[in-house]
Amino acid sequence: MKGISNIIFAVVVVILLIIAAIGFYEYSTVSSKYSSLQSSYSSLSMMSSKYMNLSNEYMSLQTKYNQLAKNYSALESMYNALQMYLKGNESLLQMYQSLYMQAEHNISQLEAQLQATKTTSGKEGAALDVVMLFYDGIAIENPNDVTPFLAPNFTATIIGVPFAGTYTLSTFNSTWLSDFFSTYETVYFYTTALPTVTAMNNNTYQITDVVQYFVAPTNDPVYLQVFNASNIITVQYIHGVPYITSLMWKGNEVPPSAVIAGYPSQHTLQSNQVLEEYLYEINALGAEFPPNVIAQYFSPSATLVINGSLPPGLKAGTYQGLSNIENFFSSWDNYFIFVLEYLQNLLPNGTVVPPTVQINLSPSGANATLTVNDTVIFGFVNQGQPGFPAIYDMHSVVTTYFIYNSTAAEWQIVKQVWNVQMVPIASDTIYYPLGPATFIVNSESTVTVNASQGAVVTDGNIIVTIEPGTYAYNTKTNTTLSVYNFSVITFSMEGVYAPPNTSYTPLYAFAFAINGQISPVWELVTASKSPSPAITVVLGATDTWTSWTWFGGTFNGTTYVGGGYKFADHWLYGNGVIANIQFFKPVIWIFEASQTPVGQPPMSASVSVSPVYGMNPVMAYTYTVNGTEGGVIFAGNIITIIKPGSYIVNTSSNTTLKTYEFSIIYYQLNNLPNAPNGQTPILGFAYAINGQVTTKLYSTEPWITLIITPDSQQVTMWTWLSSGYAFKDPIVIGNGVVVNLTFFRPVPWILTMPAVTSTTSSTTYSSTVGYWA
Repeated sequence: MKGISNIIFAVVVVILLIIAAIGFYEYSTVSSKYSSLQSSYSSLSMMSSKYMNLSNEYMSLQTKYNQLAKNYSALESMYNALQMYLKGNESLLQMYQSLYMQAEHNISQLEAQLQATKTTSGKEGAALDVVMLFYDGIAIENPNDVTPFLAPNFTATIIGVPFAGTYTLSTFNSTWLSDFFSTYETVYFYTTALPTVTAMNNNTYQITDVVQYFVAPTNDPVYLQVFNASNIITVQYIHGVPYITSLMWKGNEVPPSAVIAGYPSQHTLQSNQVLEEYLYEINALGAEFPPNVIAQYFSPSATLVINGSLPPGLKAGTYQGLSNIENFFSSWDNYFIFVLEYLQNLLPNGTVVPPTVQINLSPSGANATLTVNDTVIFGFVNQGQPGFPAIYDMHSVVTTYFIYNSTAAEWQIVKQVWNVQMVPIASDTIYYPLGPATFIVNSESTVTVNASQGAVVTDGNIIVTIEPGTYAYNTKTNTTLSVYNFSVITFSMEGVYAPPNTSYTPLYAFAFAINGQISPVWELVTASKSPSPAITVVLGATDTWTSWTWFGGTFNGTTYVGGGYKFADHWLYGNGVIANIQFFKPVIWIFEASQTPVGQPPMSASVSVSPVYGMNPVMAYTYTVNGTEGGVIFAGNIITIIKPGSYIVNTSSNTTLKTYEFSIIYYQLNNLPNAPNGQTPILGFAYAINGQVTTKLYSTEPWITLIITPDSQQVTMWTWLSSGYAFKDPIVIGNGVVVNLTFFRPVPWILTMPAVTSTTSSTTYSSTVGYWA
């Protein structure tokens, strides 16, 4: 504002000076004319005729002169005043001029600094842009959206998941990107925090961040995986253009529930989906929907196996293919006029437990096994059908095998097995028993045991393993058998109460039988007649379960009557599983439920695991184990029994661990060769002690390993070391179960089987499913 006032003041001064100059000029002119006229007047004074004119002109000029003289005086006064003002403000004007010149200099400096800042910030921003475009290109799943941002000398070190290794520009494109794009069909990413950009020099920047990729495998889109990667990326300006020259990627897989609050377990989600499809089928049977509706979730090449006793209008047998399955359901609809059915997930005494659902998810495919131990169906026979009029009460143990069909975007039944037993309707009436303790056979599974080979027998949720070298010895007759029938029998109970001095609730009972006999006169022994206990695993049990031994009654093949409690049994506990390694006499054991925990399963822990012997880990389950007490670990499809007294010896340091972190690690099977016998790998896993997979550690007691697999026949087990397949391990094979009793070092093992590929009109799948989780 002061600058504008000075300018206006200067303009006024200039205008006044111009007016003053004009006044002076007119004054000089008039003064000259006045002098001339005065001279003329003098010379013409004698001329009277002109005098008056000249006199009048003179008076007019005199008036103008006087006015101009007055104006001149006023302008002169103003001029003098302006001169005085300018002299007084000359120093102020000089000060303003000096301040203006300083401000102009400061602005020039700030503009220079701003330009320099813009240049540096722009290079950092461009470097970060390249990293974000690189991440986005991976999510787009097109190498053309990734490689343009990589320098010719680009190198990548991938630690952990996915696809660990060291890569150049060429191998990163041909291997890592190719594997990533072919394995996953849907990819999303974000950084968990703002990346950090550090200038190494004027042309090199280092970006550090944590990025999370959500991926859905092409072959198993329901298996949402989350890769959490801590990255260090170097960006260098080459010919003025930023390129990524190095990538350090440290990745680990975390469950979606770890990054999405409230997100349920994927296994829970898929278990519910599998259960829903089975319930749909059972409901459709009860509602007698059209056959194609009942069989909606069966794959075109599915198999339906009906075993056991059925009403006369239905035929047991194997129904192969969708059309034959629909024919069976059509016969079902025609035979019954009304069907009342309900699904019981119950123990033999009626206690509710969840159905057994085994979900196996992997990038190469997904499969599931659903076992419902009691599906009850009341069928009212239609008029004109065999047996009319009649009502049949059928109890079925149904095992259903599913494979996820990504093309159809649904789980599909590939095999279903019914084990049907018809019972009197009155047997479903609940009543209070008044007679002696009675055990009624509910189910029975029998195998013929060759002592040199051992055996595995499964009945419901009970898996029993007979070790090789186990004989049947009759203490009464002093007879030893190397070949014998061994049975696992489950019972419902009447008149059985809590053990003495306990508040337990009896659940149900089971027994061993040797050649059909339940009696303590028989024993399972070694060749030297030392006890050789069977290994008993019970699925679905909790830490509130235990059992008591019962004998002293009689068994007629269908009912065991009498006897009593003898003593409590000792079990090893895991999450959802218990195990016993002491039973060697064929007697009865009664499961009891306590109000409080009876045992302590190993507690979940966490350790980092690394690739070993060329195999990359994809999932690890870790638990803290007290070697003195032992325990059971159920992780994925592997059950590991750690016997009491299992201590870890380090041969390098000659030290012994009594408490340690025990891990079950699943590995990818990518690029693994076939086994020496030509079989295809279907499962790769290892045990680890405190995160170490090494031959330098061993356990003082061998670990008992059970692997649950849909197809256990013709499989082999191999130890895998740095040289590859080192040697074949001994295994005992049961129906859907593979058992090893010799592992004692934490090293990898590979389960193999003959390659079998099944093809349908809608999907193709292979038995090489990779791993179970």
